[in-house]
Amino acid sequence: MSEIYTVCAEEKVLIDKKPKMLESENTMARDEVLSFQVVYMTEWFQRDIEVKIKSPIKKYISYRQVEYVPCTTPILGDGDDYYFTKKPFFCPDVLRPCKKRMPTARMGLYNSLWFTIKGELTPGEYPIEISLEQNGFVIGKASYKVRVLDFYLGESELIYTNWFHYDAIAQYYNTRVFSPKYNKIMDDFIRCAVRHGMNMLLVPMFTPPLDTRVGSERLTVQLVDVTKTENGYKIDLDRLIAFMKRVKALGIKYFEMSHLFSQWGAKFAPKIVAKVNGRTKRIFGWDTSATGEEYSAFLGVFLPRLIERLKAEGLFEACRFHISDEPNESCLEEYKSAKEIFKKYAPDAIVMDALSHYEFYKQGLVDRAISSTAHIQSFIDNDTPNLWAYYCCAETHSYLSNRYMSMPGERIRVIGMQMYLNNIKGFLHWGYNFYNTVLSDEPIDPYLITDAGGGLQSGDCYVVYPGESGALDSVRYEIFYDGLQDYKLLCRLEEKIGRAEVERLLLENGFKKTFTDYPHSAQALKKIRRLAQMAIVGDKRW
Repeated sequence: MSEIYTVCAEEKVLIDKKPKMLESENTMARDEVLSFQVVYMTEWFQRDIEVKIKSPIKKYISYRQVEYVPCTTPILGDGDDYYFTKKPFFCPDVLRPCKKRMPTARMGLYNSLWFTIKGELTPGEYPIEISLEQNGFVIGKASYKVRVLDFYLGESELIYTNWFHYDAIAQYYNTRVFSPKYNKIMDDFIRCAVRHGMNMLLVPMFTPPLDTRVGSERLTVQLVDVTKTENGYKIDLDRLIAFMKRVKALGIKYFEMSHLFSQWGAKFAPKIVAKVNGRTKRIFGWDTSATGEEYSAFLGVFLPRLIERLKAEGLFEACRFHISDEPNESCLEEYKSAKEIFKKYAPDAIVMDALSHYEFYKQGLVDRAISSTAHIQSFIDNDTPNLWAYYCCAETHSYLSNRYMSMPGERIRVIGMQMYLNNIKGFLHWGYNFYNTVLSDEPIDPYLITDAGGGLQSGDCYVVYPGESGALDSVRYEIFYDGLQDYKLLCRLEEKIGRAEVERLLLENGFKKTFTDYPHSAQALKKIRRLAQMAIVGDKRW
């Protein structure tokens, strides 16, 4: 006896709970990526299960085994009542390709396969028949139907960056930063990010001064070569430019140049190493005042040469620059001083920083505001142009969306529709592959520690896992990308019926122009998605 079901992507399939969100059909654009799950349970342990697919679009269909990791910190702080669970549990999150390891079935427990339909498909209705077999014996059969509609989602207008932690790759794979082996693995991680909509990359001109305990250091990942001499500084930008061209070839369109001052206040210089008398040593860091004469003099040499080279290479227009991450009102004067130094040497560079205080933008301290969704309402109410949004470890309450393991899938996905409705132009998240404890005290195994050593909510730190030679997707990342596809869908609908009518569609179906008010239902999101699709193709049932 066995059980088998087709289930929607938003369902978190637990090993001991029968799935509830069954789904047997869906609709998609010609270039959309569509996911669903096949959930199965057998009385006995089964290994080396053969998955047979019969469909006219078989070549566009792939599948992966869903594997589990411990969600040890499902919630921090007060939270709200819209969580999948607030108790520790084994979270279905890792998506493991079934090339070397065929699917298995745990005895008497539920297992899941993640199916993906991807490619430029011809419009039409397509049945998908799935059979799970072992040694010729049929364990179970399931069917699914997809309707491909005659339109394309196309390129996204949204700029999206997810901070890439270069030290994590070197530490996990035990390889030298930017060595041939490292670069091959790094490229795979970047390609994975691009597949999930990321088009901007954090570029480590110097080791990014992020999530580092005061007085300590993270592994050096500096791309700018500096030599300090008696006559000043020599700057070599060849490795930096080569890196930017390398990742551009992988699909990156915009460059987020690493922060030039310390996090949470712009009080210190970042860690910078240089050749001094033939030896490599740190010349700036926690012991260097951000606005002191020594560091200002260095920036006076470095920034003009950087800007000149970026313009010569045709890269400058795609670059955005950072002063300090998440400054607050108590450090407004320090931030202002740092910004003045930067603008003195790079007057036409665009500055953007993650912040939660409208006052910083009001005073003109940033050119592009990136606001936490927990504090973004003042920016929205003031019609801030080119507004970006971000969330991180603080967005645990008020029904705010995030990518935590303990959140329902639809709460992760809803961010796409929210960003469209609130006219958000860019999105930032800090943890693409942060495999460290809080403040980077030590590296961790992301398959065992999902909460940065207990200091952050499980799932906050990363959305991909380190595979044998590259990145493995997570369920959360696939669902987040579905949200980005929803954003693109609404942009295509706007081309058809105008922005006012698209906003009306969202407002009449449970949304408000906030990041806290929206329908708490996967079916509600699917209804809006279906209505948008029908309107685009001119279906009169809309």
